[in-house]
Amino acid sequence: MSRSVDLFIDADLTLDEMADALGSQTGSALFADGDTRRVLQEGPLRAVLSEHPYGDDGELLFTRYRFALSARVAGESRPQDSPEAGLLRRVAEKVHQDRSWPVLIVLDLQYRDGPDPAESPRTSGEAASTDAGDRADPSTAGGGAR
Repeated sequence: MSRSVDLFIDADLTLDEMADALGSQTGSALFADGDTRRVLQEGPLRAVLSEHPYGDDGELLFTRYRFALSARVAGESRPQDSPEAGLLRRVAEKVHQDRSWPVLIVLDLQYRDGPDPAESPRTSGEAASTDAGDRADPSTAGGGAR
């Protein structure tokens, strides 16, 4: 079983412009993987940049963010402790510092930290901010409506 770590970024750019900006900020050029995806590769770490398909999930307002940079994490490790999460945290810091674009890190959209009795059983999506294990708080994520 694999899980994911996702960095959501909002910027009024095309996919190629976003890939170029991330490449210059990270020092690693992103390469094309089809028409709708770009890949950031740093050693064994791989993250895929695309316009994401997610809708809002309760307080997590994913529609405020145009792009997601997503990395798979092996099922045996905690997403927040993975090298992939470290990579996305570094990218998030650079993006937020250099460009002031709103960013949000979400750890493992498949599972929640704990049950929420107000949600239906079919809802899934553990979310965490850049602080390991915390539920993401969009009000502090630098968000802004697109």
